[in-house]
Amino acid sequence: MKTIKDFITEKKAAYDFSCAMLYLDFPQMSDLHGQIEKEDVYVDPEDQTFGLEDEPHVTLLYGLHNNVGLDKVEQIVSEPTYTTVKAHNPSLFENDKYDVLKFDIKGDQLSELNTKLKQFPFTSDFPDYHPHMTVAYIKKGMGKKYVDQLKGKEYQIHPSHAVYSMANGEKHKMAIRRG
Repeated sequence: MKTIKDFITEKKAAYDFSCAMLYLDFPQMSDLHGQIEKEDVYVDPEDQTFGLEDEPHVTLLYGLHNNVGLDKVEQIVSEPTYTTVKAHNPSLFENDKYDVLKFDIKGDQLSELNTKLKQFPFTSDFPDYHPHMTVAYIKKGMGKKYVDQLKGKEYQIHPSHAVYSMANGEKHKMAIRRG
């Protein structure tokens, strides 16, 4: 039987699910952020995950269930040798609250890794995998001007490491082989 102290100290999940991500060595992110007007950035005082993206990454799979252990994910993401990926095609994800300014990411093994991670229990509302790197969350309707501004820009980016971000908010860094 749980005591009141157990309820008070019990860790609540920060997210509904866990995710595997490939982090990118992309110092140009600060240059991109410098092109965005402060008043156009979407922020939510209740949720610090919005605003300017300060951890350039590609999500390999979001929606992994909490019973998928770090060891299983690490086994999958440590297999390949990671080569340079290409950030291209600046575009938006739009929703009712904000625009997500992003670049599509092209890399040889990204779709394959997504497929391999889907062998584990996961939940997703998105049937297709579209590798991308978020640049910033922009106020609704303001994102298109930044897409136009970045049109034609492409970047060759080196992956630096992988991260398994657990639903409880813990992040586990995983080494990768770089080619």
